Amino acid sequence: MIIPTIHILLIEDNEADAILVESDLQQAMGEQMTVTHVERLSSAIELIHKKSFDLILSDLTLPDSDGITTIKQLREHAISTPIAVLSFRDDEKLAIKAIKAGAQDYLVKGSLTEGVLARVIRYSIERQRIEESNRRAQKRFQTIFEKSPLGIALVNLHTGRYYDVNPKYASIVGRRVDELIDISHADIIHPDDLQSYHDDIESFLNSGRVDCKIEKRILHQDISVFWIKISIVRFEAIASNEICYLCMIEDITERKQMIENLHQLAAHLQDIREEERTRIGREIHDVLGGTLTVLKMDLDWLSKKITAEPMHERIKLLYQLTGEAIETARRVSVNLRPNVLDNLGLLGAIEWLVRELEQRTKIDCTLESTISNLSCHNKSYETAIFRIIQEVFINITRHSNATEVDVELVEDEDDFVITIKDNGVGITKLQILNPQSFGIISMNERTQQFGGEFEISGIASQGSVVMLRIPLALVTCAEEAIDG
Repeated sequence: MIIPTIHILLIEDNEADAILVESDLQQAMGEQMTVTHVERLSSAIELIHKKSFDLILSDLTLPDSDGITTIKQLREHAISTPIAVLSFRDDEKLAIKAIKAGAQDYLVKGSLTEGVLARVIRYSIERQRIEESNRRAQKRFQTIFEKSPLGIALVNLHTGRYYDVNPKYASIVGRRVDELIDISHADIIHPDDLQSYHDDIESFLNSGRVDCKIEKRILHQDISVFWIKISIVRFEAIASNEICYLCMIEDITERKQMIENLHQLAAHLQDIREEERTRIGREIHDVLGGTLTVLKMDLDWLSKKITAEPMHERIKLLYQLTGEAIETARRVSVNLRPNVLDNLGLLGAIEWLVRELEQRTKIDCTLESTISNLSCHNKSYETAIFRIIQEVFINITRHSNATEVDVELVEDEDDFVITIKDNGVGITKLQILNPQSFGIISMNERTQQFGGEFEISGIASQGSVVMLRIPLALVTCAEEAIDG
């Protein structure tokens, strides 16, 4: 392995001291180093601009410079070269000043030994490399901080105080950097989101987690409102009881608006589909059902007039088939248009669905409810809830192989909760996440229309559980237990 030669610049105006130091250096480092000696600071600076050195050993008192100024001027012209001070004064305060001015070490003449010099040379060079590495890392971080497309701020979440803010952050929240330094992190939050913001931050700080993400509205000074996503990461301890957090924000207003537009579009399409189903259901009930009823009446009349066989038997068969066709038309009409909602109300319609499932599939069904009446202020929400339960029952019939279904309707602190359990094969996570599971997608979209929550889970061979949460603000309940 080839050991690189260490080039040392010795700045010493005392010839005897210079010879002594050079001798000590030679004994300490041998052929591993070269020494260039100058007596004046100006000569040293001229050399520094022509040649690079690995270490500068400099006296503080020179013919053209004196004291800490010597170090400052050397540091100005040799930014990345380690400097060790040579001084005849064993003065700790002066040593500290020299270190603060940019020196890596402070040596007292007369106390130098070969070992001390070798240590100083290696330590100074290594320390300088570490400092240079730190400076580069700091520069990279500062460049990322300043040029990041994300808004970044260093914040004390306990006090809300900003330590530093990048230009993008200031741009997103609509304030100047110096303004943000004087206000609290919570001051940018929209008043309507302030309580939930404090709750989220308190929950995060008490949880011991290292990061969290929250979405809130912010209020610009011109009263315009924007949505931001805040990613918070525990960053570093500023003091023993003061922790700095890295808060990264991005403007998600456009994305929020697009999602809202998609929800409105989905709701509009659902409404159109419901209207179309209603129209078709009414046509089947009124026109086709009416025609079949007249036909059945005429067949009944004919069967009484024509008693000769085989015509009588054929008319009776047609009479029976017409009756079955009327029943089919009625069932299709009901499925297309949930007029049971109009006739029975939401709770009655749910009971009707449970009974219809039991009669149609022979699955043993139970319904438990803590209320005697249930209705939504918005009737389209009732239709959405009815369709969700109807879709759950269709999935149970088609895929679960269940023999029992339990439906529970309860009211908790914030929501009205409908829980449907079956004892079938159990839905898998793959089935839940499958983008082709249009029934689940549809139920999720319908739930989002009224701001509820839809959850589905399953355990193999133990069945599935569907939970639908409806905000109490949307419904009117009358409490009275019903078991069925």
